[in-house]
Amino acid sequence: MNVDSIRLVLRLRTLGPSGLNPPQTEVIDRLQGLTEDGPIDDLDVDVWGTSMGLTRTADRDPVGTSETVAEFTRWADVHGCTLRPAFDWRSAESEDADERRSGRVVTPLITLAVYDGVRLRAVYPHVDDDDVNTVHDGIEALESMVRDAERSDDEQNERLVVPLQ
Repeated sequence: MNVDSIRLVLRLRTLGPSGLNPPQTEVIDRLQGLTEDGPIDDLDVDVWGTSMGLTRTADRDPVGTSETVAEFTRWADVHGCTLRPAFDWRSAESEDADERRSGRVVTPLITLAVYDGVRLRAVYPHVDDDDVNTVHDGIEALESMVRDAERSDDEQNERLVVPLQ
């Protein structure tokens, strides 16, 4: 993956005031550091709420939660992992007789999606072979990738330097 083409999307249940939610603040600060000082192209921070009915219409889903959850689920299926238990699908019936809902999805407190251009490369949190991959694991993988790219650039620059005699 080309480090220069990475876009991050951080989805939060709620966006608390700075300093009042230390885990959320730490995640946002680390990701902003990657975008300001590193090769990450863009960081979007969206609030998508606690849960979403799965059959809501687009005009009632302003941040595209249904479409995003479907995209994340497809990614997990292709990569042989699961978004559970961080994402929790529940069956539900609407109190409104005109609106039947087959269920709803309860979203995690923090979700990180990593895109290479428009292609979804990773979703955190997820479970892969009984290993839980948290948002912090995703950030550490990004930071490691950045360090490796910088190290590679330094090695290439060292080869280009001709010693003065």
